[in-house]
Amino acid sequence: MEAIPAATAQVVPSGQSQAPSKHRWWALAVIGLAQLMVVLDATIVNIALPSAQQDLGFDNNGRQWIVTAYSLAFGSLLLLGGRLADLFGRKTTFIIGIVGFAAASAVGGAANGFTMLVVARAVQGLFGALLAPAALSLLTTTFTEPKERARAFGIFGAIAGSGAAVGLVLGGLLTEYLDWRWTLYVNDVIAVLALVGALVFIGRSVPAERPRLDIPGVVLVSGGLFGVVYGFANAETHDWDNWMTWGFLAAGGVLLVAFFLWQARAKHPVLPLRVLADRDRAAALSTILISSAGMFGVFLFLTYYLQSTLGYSPVKNGVAFLPMVGALMVMAQLSTNWLVPKIGPKIVVPLGMLVAAGGMVWLTRLGLDSSYASHVLPPLLLLGAGLGMSMPAAMSYATLGVQANDQGVASAALNTTQQVGGSISTALLNTLAATAATNYAKDHLSDPLVKANAALHSYEVAYWWSAGFFAVGVIITALLFRAKRRETAPAEQAEAPAEATPTAPTVTAPAVDTAAPVIRGQVRDGTGAPVPRTAITLLDGSGRQLARATSGEDGTYALDTAQRGSLVLIGSAPGHQPHVVTLSVNGAPVSHDLVILPSPGGLAGTVRGVNGEPLSGALVVATDQRGDVTASVTAGTDGGYRLGDLLPGDYTLSVSAPGHRPVAVPATVSAETARLDIELTAAATLRGTVHTPDGRALDDARVTLIDAAGNVVGTRTTSVDGGYAFTDLASEQYTVIASGYPPVATQVTVNGSQDGVDLRLSHKEA
Repeated sequence: MEAIPAATAQVVPSGQSQAPSKHRWWALAVIGLAQLMVVLDATIVNIALPSAQQDLGFDNNGRQWIVTAYSLAFGSLLLLGGRLADLFGRKTTFIIGIVGFAAASAVGGAANGFTMLVVARAVQGLFGALLAPAALSLLTTTFTEPKERARAFGIFGAIAGSGAAVGLVLGGLLTEYLDWRWTLYVNDVIAVLALVGALVFIGRSVPAERPRLDIPGVVLVSGGLFGVVYGFANAETHDWDNWMTWGFLAAGGVLLVAFFLWQARAKHPVLPLRVLADRDRAAALSTILISSAGMFGVFLFLTYYLQSTLGYSPVKNGVAFLPMVGALMVMAQLSTNWLVPKIGPKIVVPLGMLVAAGGMVWLTRLGLDSSYASHVLPPLLLLGAGLGMSMPAAMSYATLGVQANDQGVASAALNTTQQVGGSISTALLNTLAATAATNYAKDHLSDPLVKANAALHSYEVAYWWSAGFFAVGVIITALLFRAKRRETAPAEQAEAPAEATPTAPTVTAPAVDTAAPVIRGQVRDGTGAPVPRTAITLLDGSGRQLARATSGEDGTYALDTAQRGSLVLIGSAPGHQPHVVTLSVNGAPVSHDLVILPSPGGLAGTVRGVNGEPLSGALVVATDQRGDVTASVTAGTDGGYRLGDLLPGDYTLSVSAPGHRPVAVPATVSAETARLDIELTAAATLRGTVHTPDGRALDDARVTLIDAAGNVVGTRTTSVDGGYAFTDLASEQYTVIASGYPPVATQVTVNGSQDGVDLRLSHKEA
């Protein structure tokens, strides 16, 4: 076993700031406005199409293109829009999306002919593909505390789930009392409010690296999604036997297969496959796909029923959906804030799907003489409750745990799934309903109400298929979602063997409550006494604040975050020297105690490394006494840094650089710039090999590293050559334990030049 200095793997940063914490709920309002603008546009224009057709003089095929132009551009460019948000900054992409969407809406509202309106709708879809993933990724990176994240996603999910119904109401009101053009102009009113709010309340996000884009990946995925969306859209206006339908679907499928094969080898992929490689995320995306497909059975065919069978006006038709929206909003908050945290998504999401399926089955009983209060309202309330239980929770889990620099493309994957689900549902259900109506009419020619009953039968078929979508969703989500973790003792807490020898002591890892927050511990001073009111700050590899807490009177603290990988934990308290440490977080709870010593008093300076050489590119972050990040900067080529615009007061200055141990020191800022030079020590890598008694390398052995305070630094499984390695270590004493056989433990002091001792298990294989 040897310990050698080594450059540690760095998390690729995507941005260096987020919305100020005091503005986060205003930021949610802005994000919700922008999301509402995108989702209601899918239905608000549909209500106005007959009036637009009469005004501009285009045929029925033109009506379909008004809808298809938007969905084609939106669906095929979503992943590109999400990647651009990651590369060029989420706030920048968000603002460009708002401005572009508003401009296209203004052009569409002023259209003097069919061509101008179609082009405007296509441009709307293009900028919507920028706006939608940027909005969701901003929400994900703004709300990192679990309770606040649940509330935020409950609100956001309610907006996303009810936007189509709001579009029906608003479209009917604007068309009936103003003009069809206002179904487009209304976006400009919303966009002005969203733009002002974005400029004021949303924090700037700037990529730390030069953006790079996978052009072949962009071409493949955009072409593939275009083929799939156009193929299903073509099926609505042509027979499924039409060569263009299957031709575009087949071409789209081939291009998407080629896209995923390319992403596995691309250096800078548009959609890193790691984003899809999580079981809960797969379950969440399945929920969005199936819910979107099922929802269209409500909005599309129930609209036909209310207007054609019951004779509702467009406005009355839209108002009829409001109780469903109300139920969705109530259940969205209840599920994300109480049900999911208490019992987990494995039960809540499938139950929501089951409730929605029940609502769809209830709709199949509608007749020609059914009343709204007795026959339409109850299943609508069931559907709203079911969607409120499933969709917001799925949206949260679809982006939970994604690396910061992948949040945009993860959000785009969610939006793409939603768009594809809607396209599939619209084409499939329309075709099935039309076939059912035709067959019914052929078999009931003597029925005096054959036309009305045939239409009613076609709606029933669509409801049954939608119920089937939700039923399949119950099975898929119940199988895929992980069960909520319970309090269990990890395997390392097993009773120590009775024959542990003095030369190879067995060290047991401290007990960890897996239902507790991800990171917890106690803050103590040099005498072991607890230090209350210590500001605890958690940063990612780019210096972005992930979470903040204050220790209690007994010195204990707890933090929770969805981020994974190497994270920086900082503890600072008045009159004490701050402490900083790098933790490896992989989803399992981590217990780590902080020891902070009394601090002498103490922002420009130089960052230096081993032998005093300047460290170019070192990240310098200042946090205030509450633990909030106030400023950050990257050291220049000469190692120099300068933090300006800081109010007088006490700060914690933390510095990190690849291949070096992070450092945190206190700094006092007065009216004049203070100078503070920082020196970083090299990080070390501890590696070795586990052998059997006969000298053979042993694979699949479990190796645990514990620091001097008893904290588990990490756990590794040996490779086929018996090797293991721990990186990014400080120069101090550790205990290394090899288990899987009767455990063997040894102590090693890492000082950058430690000679190694390999671990040899005492158990002989049969």
